[in-house]
Amino acid sequence: MKIGYNRNTNGKEYSGIILAAGLSSRMGDFKPLLYVDGRTAIAGITETLRGAGVDDVIVVTGFSRDRLLPSINELRITEAFNEGYERGMFSSIRTGLAKATELWPEKKGHLLIPVDCPIVSIDTIRSVMEGGGRGDQTFAVPTFEGKKGHPLLIPSGAVEEIMKSDEAAGLKGVTDASKDRLIRVPVNDEGCVMDMDTPEGYEEIKKFVSSGFRREKLGVTTSRRRIIMVRHGETIQHESPMFIGQYDVPLSDGGKKQALTAAEAVADIIKEDIEKSESWVEGVSLGHEPMPPIENIYCSDLSRSRETAEIMAEEIRRRYGGRGYAPKVISLDGLREISLGDWDGRAIAEIKEECPEDYEARGNDIFTFKKGNSWENFYDLQYRVMKALRRILAGDDGRNIIISAHSGVIRALENNLKGMRVDDGWQPVEKGGVRIWESPPLP
Repeated sequence: MKIGYNRNTNGKEYSGIILAAGLSSRMGDFKPLLYVDGRTAIAGITETLRGAGVDDVIVVTGFSRDRLLPSINELRITEAFNEGYERGMFSSIRTGLAKATELWPEKKGHLLIPVDCPIVSIDTIRSVMEGGGRGDQTFAVPTFEGKKGHPLLIPSGAVEEIMKSDEAAGLKGVTDASKDRLIRVPVNDEGCVMDMDTPEGYEEIKKFVSSGFRREKLGVTTSRRRIIMVRHGETIQHESPMFIGQYDVPLSDGGKKQALTAAEAVADIIKEDIEKSESWVEGVSLGHEPMPPIENIYCSDLSRSRETAEIMAEEIRRRYGGRGYAPKVISLDGLREISLGDWDGRAIAEIKEECPEDYEARGNDIFTFKKGNSWENFYDLQYRVMKALRRILAGDDGRNIIISAHSGVIRALENNLKGMRVDDGWQPVEKGGVRIWESPPLP
């Protein structure tokens, strides 16, 4: 997607700050100079900002600074060198803001974007600028299907506070100071939430670009499919109720029995597809070649989910193994339950006593609440889970897609399959319960 220059005068009121000082350690390559859509990441982001009318652009350098200088000169952007880049991203944010306010004190705000995020659209940047024009203390961020993306608009009135804030709390400590301080701007741009922090992320971005910045509709990829979702069985109980998101707890004896009951129900469900498949092989015409009844069973890599999946696989092997059916169990971290950060695995009463305000805030807004970089909210969970489902559908030819997962994961799956979102109403599934979604016929 080559960038055109449809000028936007609002851009004159903002500067762009590109964060490019990191070590690129997880990526294994120098991210600013990786090519995306025929340009380097640093060039693409700069051109996008300018396409949105933001002419004044800073790039914060640090690691491998010398490799970036030729591009900085060619693009005619301003450098801000962060000598303490090894301290992390917040030090680069401060470096960029200090330079921007020194050069352009009259700006209403600054658009912050990591070089990891090279395919944000011009329209998204414009939407954020329009959404953030509500006072000199108001931040704005784009959201795709509820998940926050980039760029973040930092109002000029908050810069001094950021420069003086606690480094350990980071920028989130400032933006979370008041719920009404951060405006969420919905956009139809998946690129704003995609990053190339890892080689896998980079490959995903390249595929997204090659597809024309579109993903295949879920209704197409689920055609002729049945999605069978099984909540894991009961886990070993603790003395008091716990926060259990990605905290790893095995099944209890009762949970194993629940999993076996679910396994028997699933084996009954797929029986008809197995018989149809065998009839076709024997020469009985069904109108078209049937899809394989089952290829794999998918689960999260947490033990309670994997144990449930293994019990299901064993039951299917027991019933249909003699007829050639022995599904593999495939663990995917994309199917994990929501991450609750430093609350995971701790007693609810303990957290309620230690963090009463945060506990109350989560209760008042459970879908967006998160308390640090290790946390997820339900929109983060939804995006991760649906990405995992799309990968499953792309790589599995089976008629039945069986997923052993967690309550939050099943909520995200079922609601999205029905054309809704994770924050829409949902009937909870009991432990060891089975939910079935069948694809409607294509028009």
